[in-house]
Parts: sequence; structure tokens; C-alpha cells
Amino acid sequence: MNNYEPCTLSIDIGTSAMKGGVISITGKLISFCRIPLADTGRKDFLDWDASVWDKTLQSLINQLSKKISLKTLDLKAVVISGNGPTIVPIGDHGQIVGKTHLWLDKRGKRIAGEKSFFLPAVAWIKENRPDVYEMTKSFLGCPEYISFKLTGNMAAFTTTKEFDPYIWTCEGIDAYNLDSDKFPELLQISRLLGAVTKNAEYATGIPHGLPVFAGGSDFIMAILGTGAVVPGRTCDRAGTSEGINYCSAKPVKNNRIRTLPHVIGGLYNAAGILSSTGAIFEWFRRITGQKNTAYSKMMNEIRMLGHDRHIPAFFPSLHRGEIWEFSGGLFVGLEADHGPVEMGRAVTNAIAFGVRDLIETLEENDCPIESLRVSGGQGKSPVWNQMKADVTGKIIEVPLVIDTELMGNACTGFTSAGYFSNLGESAEVLVRIDTIHEPDRIEYEKYSDGYNIYQQRCLSLVKVMQVMEENK
Repeated sequence: MNNYEPCTLSIDIGTSAMKGGVISITGKLISFCRIPLADTGRKDFLDWDASVWDKTLQSLINQLSKKISLKTLDLKAVVISGNGPTIVPIGDHGQIVGKTHLWLDKRGKRIAGEKSFFLPAVAWIKENRPDVYEMTKSFLGCPEYISFKLTGNMAAFTTTKEFDPYIWTCEGIDAYNLDSDKFPELLQISRLLGAVTKNAEYATGIPHGLPVFAGGSDFIMAILGTGAVVPGRTCDRAGTSEGINYCSAKPVKNNRIRTLPHVIGGLYNAAGILSSTGAIFEWFRRITGQKNTAYSKMMNEIRMLGHDRHIPAFFPSLHRGEIWEFSGGLFVGLEADHGPVEMGRAVTNAIAFGVRDLIETLEENDCPIESLRVSGGQGKSPVWNQMKADVTGKIIEVPLVIDTELMGNACTGFTSAGYFSNLGESAEVLVRIDTIHEPDRIEYEKYSDGYNIYQQRCLSLVKVMQVMEENK
């Protein structure tokens, strides 16, 4: 590579891992590193220590620099994305003063009519950890926290004015009876936050003086990084959780679809969410002793299992509202001759059937889908991509940079640096599709039979559980 080709440094803080990459103006991933943050089976997600991110960032930049020296590159920007809604309490001297309230912590309750995803967590902290609340100078989100550590400047990242209420507003802060001076001002995506300080360079290895631009939540950057920026394009973002994100020209009103303002002004993100699908699959790997088994070997064995083989069914949480929760569930029909392969097929069927169910819900609400652009670690498996194509009957498109949060950050960085006039243009130029998986029609018909039976059994199980609840 020509070291004088403009590049961006992209960093994404997931729930279970931190990823970093150097991406060139031609859309190539020049250097990449992924470092696990924690075992997803650990309980400390409810009492997270944000300093883990600081230490991991040091290791991440060190590993990236071993592959290619950052100082020899023509870096134009740093952009950071991260999990959310997450809240980090910061004290008067920039120090962490309490445990981080991660996005998957459900202990905060929203006030009816208020849109903010963040304020319920702060209200919970105020009520249950008043000492932390009093010591806090500013509450920051996940990517905002690392951006603050690099620049010394505080802000809350948003996409458009229409998205602001989902972060916070003065009216929302008053509604939750919180102190407005504890919340930094909103900064729109791609705006300059500041530059990397000398102290930050010493701590992380990122060259000082490098501009740091506002990023955003990981799902927003993944949508941008798949190029799902024109109506009809759809992103299947699969990590710890999974979301089918449809770019729509108008809001979608359905209790199973969450509609939010899109990163592109005037458009909307209509999303069906399957929470904890990645986490439940990792749980399956642990309980079957396959934690160290190659992912490709395991998926091949699962896919090769014949459709005529009797397998158990796996049903996640029977609550199927705006978010279908996969963190709990049960096997039905598990027999003595069933082993890891049969259990694995049951879990992957449940996830893929959940994806198909969301696709059908979107299409029933005037959101036609021809293909899915996959994002995240699951998208690196050709076998899993083909299975999804066969189950859903949709084309699966795999971007050249599959960690699309990093590509979304790069689109933001290059737009901020003046190489593109807007985010939509940068995504159209930088995002490239690498491989395409066409559905096998025979496999689709066989999976359709299984899908219809699965749906019927799921509805029957829901009725049984409702009767049991009524008779308690």
C-alpha cells in the first residue's frame, strides 16, 4: 500500500470485544485487530468497569501498530463508535466515579411519552446510587467516553436534530427530574470534537494532533457501513444481538418494528430486533463443550444435518414485542440421542427463523426486501450466510469490510475531512460488496416446511404459558 494514501483510524467498542481498523480512501481495510473484553457469560455486565476500555484501547493500538506504523500513514481522522445506550459517570477531574450502566442493563424505567434511551439509566443511578449521581460532573455514552479520553472534550453524539430526543433534551431531563448541568451538549455525527492530546498519545499510541470527529452508536455506524442509505436497502447486523434494519422513506407503525430517524436526514430506520442471539449461540457452544471448536467445523456439521433428521426445537423468550429476547429459552423435544449437532441446528434454526419472521413483518408493512447486507462476526461464516439465504429466501450480500461499524466510522471520517459532500455519498463510494449468496430454492422449500411448523408450535406454546400464568 502507498503510505501516503489518505486513511482513517476507526475504533468500535462492542459489548464483548473492541475492534480497530485502518481504512483507506479506496475502501480497503489496511490493518485490523479485535480484542475480547470479557466472557459473555460473566455477571459483571451489570456492574461494568469502563477502565477496561482504556486498557483494551492501549492493547488494540499496540497490535495495530505492529502490523503497520500509524505514524507512517496519512491519517486524516479518528472516529469511534460503541455500544449503547450506555452511561459512564465522570467526575470533576475526568475520572470514573461509578460503575458503567451498559445498554443491556434493564434496571432503568422509561417515562411514558419520553423517547430518550439514556435518561432512564441516569434516573436509576440517581435513585439507587445517589453518591455516584452527586459525584458525577457529566454522564457520557460509550463512544463519547473514549473520545473524551483522547481529546479532553465532552459531548453527546447524535445523528440529526430529529434524533436528539432519543439521546436527551432539556425537556426530557426535566421530566426525569435530573440536573441539566450533568449532561453535555449534543454534537452531530461528523462534527469535530477535538484533537488527540499529547497525554492521550502517550497513553494510547494514537498520534497527537489527529482530529477526532463525532461517531455514534454501533448500530448507526453499521447501517452506514453497509451502505443501507437509500430506501429499500437492508442491513442484517449480527453481533451479541441482531437487528434487521430497513432504510425507509417513511415511518413504519407496528408494535414489532422500532422506527428511528436514519443517519441520513429525512429517512428512517425501521428495525426488527432479536436481542442476544449471538450471546445465546455462545452459550450453546459453552454448554456443549465446543468453545474451542473451530466455528467453520461446527457450522458445517450443523448445516449437513439432513432435514429428515428429527431434532429438538429451541424457543427463545415468548415475549415477541418490539424486541424478541433470545437471552432465555427452552429446548422442546430434546431426546437421549440428540447431541451438540442437533442442539446446534435447533438454535441456528431459531435464530434464522426469527430473522425470516422479522422480514415478513417488515414486508407486511410496505417494506419490500430483496437482499440483506450482513454485518458483524456472524457474517464472516459463508456457511451461516448460505443458511440464512436458504431459510429466508433472500439474497445475502457480504461487504468487503464485514466489520461495518469500522467502515461507517471511515465514511464519517472521510466526510468530515472533506473528501465527500455528505455521508450518503461516502457510503456509496466506499462500501463494496465482496460475495453474494443466492438462496437454494429446494433448500428454501424444505426450510419453509420447518418454519411453518415452528411458528405453529411457538404459538401453541405461548397459549399454554398464558394459561399457566392465568392459573397461578
